Amino acid sequence: MIHLSSLGLGPSRPNAAAVAPPGETILVTPMSRDRSLFDSGSAFGRTSAIVSAAGTGTEGFTVQFRAVSVDDGGLGNSPWTDVGVIGPEGTWSGSLTVERSASWYRIEARLKEKPGIKAQSITRFGVGHVISIWGQSEVERIVSTFYNSTPAPLVTDPDAVQIITGAASTPTRAFVTTQTPQTAAVAALANTLIACRPGEKFAVIFHSVPGTDPRDLVDDSQTGRSWAMDKALHDFACADGQSVGIAAMSWFASPRSLASNYGEALFPLFSGKSLAGVPVQFPGTINYPGGSYHADHWFGELYDYQNTRWVAYGPHRFDPSQTLKDATHLSGGAAEAGLTAIQSCRNSWRAMLASPHATMFLPLGLEPTTYVNGFDDGAGGWTDFPHPAGNTPDGTSRWARLTAHAILRAAGLETWPLPEFDQCQWQSDGSHVEVWSSSGPITTTRIARSEPALPATYPHWTEVAGFQINGAPATDARIVAGRVRLTKPGGLVHGDTLTFGEGGASGLLQVPQDQQNGLWENLPIVNVGAPGVEGIPLRPMPSPAILANTIPAGAQSFTIGGTGPRFVDPATVGSISRLTVVYEGSFDTPATSCQPFVPTGGNMTFTLLNTRKPRLYFKDSANTVFVNSVSLANALPSGPVRVVMSVDLLAGFLRFWVNGTLEGNFGIGANSGLIATSSRQFSLMATNTGTAQTSGVFTRLAIWKAATADGQDPAGPAYKTLTGPAASINLDSWKQGANAT
Repeated sequence: MIHLSSLGLGPSRPNAAAVAPPGETILVTPMSRDRSLFDSGSAFGRTSAIVSAAGTGTEGFTVQFRAVSVDDGGLGNSPWTDVGVIGPEGTWSGSLTVERSASWYRIEARLKEKPGIKAQSITRFGVGHVISIWGQSEVERIVSTFYNSTPAPLVTDPDAVQIITGAASTPTRAFVTTQTPQTAAVAALANTLIACRPGEKFAVIFHSVPGTDPRDLVDDSQTGRSWAMDKALHDFACADGQSVGIAAMSWFASPRSLASNYGEALFPLFSGKSLAGVPVQFPGTINYPGGSYHADHWFGELYDYQNTRWVAYGPHRFDPSQTLKDATHLSGGAAEAGLTAIQSCRNSWRAMLASPHATMFLPLGLEPTTYVNGFDDGAGGWTDFPHPAGNTPDGTSRWARLTAHAILRAAGLETWPLPEFDQCQWQSDGSHVEVWSSSGPITTTRIARSEPALPATYPHWTEVAGFQINGAPATDARIVAGRVRLTKPGGLVHGDTLTFGEGGASGLLQVPQDQQNGLWENLPIVNVGAPGVEGIPLRPMPSPAILANTIPAGAQSFTIGGTGPRFVDPATVGSISRLTVVYEGSFDTPATSCQPFVPTGGNMTFTLLNTRKPRLYFKDSANTVFVNSVSLANALPSGPVRVVMSVDLLAGFLRFWVNGTLEGNFGIGANSGLIATSSRQFSLMATNTGTAQTSGVFTRLAIWKAATADGQDPAGPAYKTLTGPAASINLDSWKQGANAT
């Protein structure tokens, strides 16, 4: 503490005390450490912090105090403010508002009645931004010296950024400087913060423990992650009464199994409520569709939402460890469970943020995808697929820079427009479709670096990676005048679907060649002027409404003859409880009967009799029969028709519409929950072996792994769409048998 007596008439000096006879005194209690940082409330649009101070002095005198700006000659001093009268115990305390500044401050106090008697704190403090980053190994890699083997960049402001670590050890604080960069990734993060907000100060708290799940964190019986240790880290960081202003999280690897329940399962940990707004008790059980877990704690124990906001960024990129057929299926056709789950997490996370109860969250931040995961194993392969690479600046350091941008942009500390595909134009002749962003011209990291294009070794090595047409990787995606232009062999048609960033949003399919050749550099970005990166990645999975096909219906048809084609899904059905099949076209009258839909195993069969009456059969995966070869009353009309068949085991129905009229409606009672065993395959227009061939002229065949209650197309993209012209049909991967004409 600093003590200046009534004889100390000159300016008060830290780290010194005047020698004086007994008399009136004033002392300032030092803070827990020098250069402690307080949050200025930027997540709320504020620019100042409430700073508490205390000390001792002579009873009966009024204390005044202020913040003295020590690096600008006092230009940023706050005004003197009355604290109150020192009582018999000889102590005083109070708080004052201090503006965000490039300067450090000291607390200075004086006796109002004798203003020459004053004291200044030995410790300095600052007002800037206090940020917590939560997660597991991806976040921990930023601060891990073991996993950062590249040289650290020079740190442009040695006084600006401090990091606080120790979620699994003793909490410590360190300043990020050229001499003590901590790691290359920490230095990259610091330089990004400094470049975006020059002259401002940051304290970044890393709540990161590898291999852990948020459900481990809040359950005291779990030994993998300790709430007590994370709280100790938080308390250490906030030891002088400051608040965390921004808490950020992209935590998906361990909890990915929550899939479509991710948001609903974890929301109570942020809000203390369910997504329906019902209060949740702690300790207690958190219930969500399909599961539950125990929680002793929630984040409201650490954060006062009058002062803290969450940044929800991600999911970050997830790379495949095996070669894929498309973004969510292995090369043999089976679903890639992990990437499928991440896609579901992404949708669930976004839905959670849209809840009216999610008031503790800032708007959705960017989703980091343009960095390197894993490294060459030295034997012709690739390894450590889940983690940012520590042996290249494009790995952990780039991940750290994108993390900084995600946080700053969500908090309004950067103001560039967030890149997302919000514009789309389909050419009516089917020649191409273009997508672009109102945030600026589309480019790629490869183009921005003037690197040569990848050769045409694999069909998906296009100029722009990550797009799919009808669920298959796009083979021609190029940049034309700042837009992504896509074509399809045989031309685009009504009913084709366009998607971007599905699965793990990495764009990678061929392992390890995609990693070895840096296909990540072909992901689309927009140069918005964000420091340290060539551009900000486009947000994965744009709205289906934006990408909706506008090519006129019926413009192109295809004819199926008596020997084909038929269409057999090379992948297996998987675990589904809802299914819809749509036919648009004219059915020929069969000589005996034909089967427009019959998956292997025959669980759900649509047979067309020579009377033109549909006959339906359905059994679930346990072979319980619910619709036993029932012929409908009315025959299909001749000429163009729209036929829709839909089953929903959860809602308990199988329905069949013809031209919008409900012709068949069957109830389904207690069932296995699955339409068929997961090893079955879809087969359209004939059996998978080619018997019971259906013929006619059609404009669209489509399948959804979803149900419709009213005969309209289910929401969201179809699982499979088949549309003309015939040349396009004959190139389809499902096509078997004779060519369409």
